[in-house]
Amino acid sequence: MTDFKGKTDSKTSTWVKVQTCLLGAVLILLALLVVVIGMTARRMEKSMSLVQADLEALEMDHINEVIASLTEAANRLAEVDISRLNDTALSLKSAAESLSAVDVETMNQAIVSLKEAADTLKALDMQSLNGVIQSIDRTVQGLETAVNTLKGIFGH
Repeated sequence: MTDFKGKTDSKTSTWVKVQTCLLGAVLILLALLVVVIGMTARRMEKSMSLVQADLEALEMDHINEVIASLTEAANRLAEVDISRLNDTALSLKSAAESLSAVDVETMNQAIVSLKEAADTLKALDMQSLNGVIQSIDRTVQGLETAVNTLKGIFGH
């Protein structure tokens, strides 16, 4: 019976050794994982601090100016009389259609339509249109500066 017990102890001690080696390997892998996660967290922290610094450098006053310019442009566009522009477009369309069938009577009608279109264009408030164009120009310049700042943040 001692012989059987000796074989069992031998097999058991072999398995204990194998389990101990496997447990040691798992602990080594766990330690490596902790080191890798720590290094990744440090790199992430550095990246976040760089992004935070870039966001703090972003000038909110400049963005507010862009928003104000867009608002002004929208208000000026609201002042433009769209119905007059539509009337002018319809007059020009009828004039073009009249010119396609050239005869004297149609030519006279086309001239009258063109004259009506010109009168409508004269009645438009050109200062409002010029103001809209200037507002859009300022807005585009502001957006260009904001886009350049954002490009600087993301390294493009």
